[in-house]
Amino acid sequence: MAVGPLACLALAGCSSILDALPDGGEKAPKAAVMSVDLKKVGEETKLPQPWQIAGPIEADPVTVTPWIVCLRSNAPDQARQTYALFYKGGKLQSYRFAAIVDRCDQQSFRSF
Repeated sequence: MAVGPLACLALAGCSSILDALPDGGEKAPKAAVMSVDLKKVGEETKLPQPWQIAGPIEADPVTVTPWIVCLRSNAPDQARQTYALFYKGGKLQSYRFAAIVDRCDQQSFRSF
């Protein structure tokens, strides 16, 4: 009849493992915060208007920042310069030219 106590111990061990798992990750940045950041980045980079955005999209789980927002110009005669903005904890952490790993080129953009 040692099966009962062993089962309880096994379940207790599993629950401690489950407690260590992530709780579903961080929430995506809010639109109001992104709006201010997108304008700031667009102006700092001298990106011609009108602008388009895509995202937020979840970043690769191994990266430091869990969310990416993509920003590009939709101006005529403008080369597609796309920037990736990186968010953590609802705040802009950094930005740079978008790279293949950011998956901006695979996103659906909308006017901003």
